[in-house]
Amino acid sequence: MKKDLNFRRFLSFCITIIGCIFMLASCDSPKKENKESFDMAEAKKGIEEQNFIFTEAMNKSDSVSAANCYTTDAKFMQPNTKATVGRNNIIHVISDFMKSGMPKFSLNTIEVWGNNDLLVSEDEWTFTDKSGEALDHGKSLVVWKMEDGKWKMFRDCYNSDMPMNK
Repeated sequence: MKKDLNFRRFLSFCITIIGCIFMLASCDSPKKENKESFDMAEAKKGIEEQNFIFTEAMNKSDSVSAANCYTTDAKFMQPNTKATVGRNNIIHVISDFMKSGMPKFSLNTIEVWGNNDLLVSEDEWTFTDKSGEALDHGKSLVVWKMEDGKWKMFRDCYNSDMPMNK
């Protein structure tokens, strides 16, 4: 009888240990994230570099280089008209701006938010005549997406700060 009692205790102990091992093995361990570290300062620098390239292209009437700052699936959302979808269509809109005698364009990045996948920039822009007088000025919000190793404009929406003509 004593042997039977010891065997039962031993069996209970073994079952308890095995149960604990199974419970521990089945617990989810924290998964290590394998994402690259994200540097917001570097991201903002990348956006400012792209805005510089875009501004230079606009001021040189280079519609191809300006449009190449947009992703292939970008949307260009101007005020008072439907959105232009796709880089191939955006190039025509930019070219039409330039053909109409576009004034000097400047762009200033105010703030950038986001992560590895998408960024949003708040910008201020100005059009000036040859004497440097402001013809129009406003703001924009641009969603940026990485394409071909560079941040490119994915959604570009802007509006003027000037009152509408009556």
